[in-house]
Amino acid sequence: MKKYLNSFCRKFAYWSLKYKILVIALFNSVTMILCAVFGYHLYTNAYNKLLFDSMASLLSVTSKQISQKLENVEYISSLILSSSVIQEELTSQPSSDDPLAVAQYNRTVNNLLSEYSELFGANGIAYAALYGENRTNSTNWVSLYKTPSFLLNAALENGAAQKGAITWTHAGRQPYLLLSRNIREIRNLSLQSLGNLVIGVDLEKVVSDATQFVSQYRDQKFIIASASGNLIYASADLSDEEALNLIQTPSDSYRIVTYNGHKYFAVGGTLPHYEYCYVTMAPYDEVANALNASLRVTNFIFISGMILVLYMSNRLIHDILREFDALIHKMQLFTQNELEIPQEDSVSYSVEANALHQQFRLMAVRIQHLVKVNYVNEILTRDAQLKALRSQISPHFLYNTLETINWRAKAAGNEVISQMVESLGNLLRVSLSAQESLVTLAYELELVDSYITIQKIRFEERLEFQVFTEENFNDGMIPPLTIQPLVENSIHYGMEEMTEICHIYLKVKARKQLLIIQVCNEGSHFEEDLLEKLRNKRRSPHGFGIGLLNIDQRIRLLFGEEYGLSLSNEGEFAVATITLPYRKKEDESHDKITDC
Repeated sequence: MKKYLNSFCRKFAYWSLKYKILVIALFNSVTMILCAVFGYHLYTNAYNKLLFDSMASLLSVTSKQISQKLENVEYISSLILSSSVIQEELTSQPSSDDPLAVAQYNRTVNNLLSEYSELFGANGIAYAALYGENRTNSTNWVSLYKTPSFLLNAALENGAAQKGAITWTHAGRQPYLLLSRNIREIRNLSLQSLGNLVIGVDLEKVVSDATQFVSQYRDQKFIIASASGNLIYASADLSDEEALNLIQTPSDSYRIVTYNGHKYFAVGGTLPHYEYCYVTMAPYDEVANALNASLRVTNFIFISGMILVLYMSNRLIHDILREFDALIHKMQLFTQNELEIPQEDSVSYSVEANALHQQFRLMAVRIQHLVKVNYVNEILTRDAQLKALRSQISPHFLYNTLETINWRAKAAGNEVISQMVESLGNLLRVSLSAQESLVTLAYELELVDSYITIQKIRFEERLEFQVFTEENFNDGMIPPLTIQPLVENSIHYGMEEMTEICHIYLKVKARKQLLIIQVCNEGSHFEEDLLEKLRNKRRSPHGFGIGLLNIDQRIRLLFGEEYGLSLSNEGEFAVATITLPYRKKEDESHDKITDC
């Protein structure tokens, strides 16, 4: 067997993709059919057990609802008996000789009983009758007259015999189940008999309301009998003999019974808190038919799906191969056309093939981006090297010359020229000797201070420059020559339009691990979306525009696209804001050591 299996695997490896997919689909289909047949047997056994348990539990809810309504009726009777108005009226019942007093008595008692009408309807109470010494009051005389007199007399006798306790009276399949209680005087605990209360419970309504909780079972039938086997209630289409035969089912059990040629799921038991036996039945034909119909539909869908799988496997193999051919064609175009990304086609691909196409496109974009970045970085590096070579032409000669001018100015007593030359020397030394990619904020502020010294000598009192920062920010790391070009830009455009004092502020603050540097100046405003226009070449960069782009690009290359330069206008001030991560010098050193 192993020999044949190995031989098949070797041959299978050389088959075309089309036949491989067909064989796999056929194997999966046969396996699923066999598993389905075996699972169906397990499913039917387990499902029938769960179904019977679920139906039995659900149908038992009806008995609990009926029991709850009977308990509510008992509670309502207690409310009526303990009413101070009822107690007072029954204690002082007027004689028939005083019609006004009798009318007042009837009105008071009837009004009180009507207050419970909402509770009556919700719990299946057809009427409540109050029997006093001389007269009777009822909430529904029509229903009271429907009650056989022998049943009413039995209820009154049972209530009087129990001396205030609750009694239930029934006699065969009568329309009402009667609750009767003897009313006793509560005042002074005399417990003297004042009258009797009889409440007629419409079992048909009680059962109908209770079965609403399991409304998915239509034509549900219910039977109630006493512990001795006397029939109390049965659904209208059940005869007494049929109902008595069904009620003989052992308590707390369920079974399938046949009635009038139909199958019913019957659950028997005892009403909670009462010694009444019950049987509730739900049509099982509908359940069985629904189950069989669902199984037939499931089998049909399953078989249809298997056929569709085999059919579509043969049809889709061509599309799958076409999708791979399209991907290979894109790769060839990408390599032949000097890494130019092929245009997106309008053909729809499968999820997997589309993922491959997207990943190839992302890879191509990434390769193209890396090539461009490396190319641009190479150009910028060479440009920086050329500028460095130009700027380093005899730097010692330039420093020595400035130092000589400074010495001669001091000797001549001209402090202004001396200060200006000294600041210019510091500015040139810092600008020409800056080789690190990051410097401290203190280092950059020293460069700005030297530049401002020269500009204040030039503009005198027309320039008002202030720095707002804290010393604990001085160790923050920023790219060199980042702030000075912005200050130079502020002076150039601010002083150009101002004839009065021009205020320029440099603000440094930290917020949520960010270092935020703002240069604010009066006298000018930034054009809306200026940086975006410079990036997209909708505005030709010249002069300070090139410097703004340079600052923004250097920050983004060093820290990421979420950082950089932003331009805005706030009131009378043009505001240039630099946002970069707050990194200290020791953090930067640690990062370099870690990278190594």
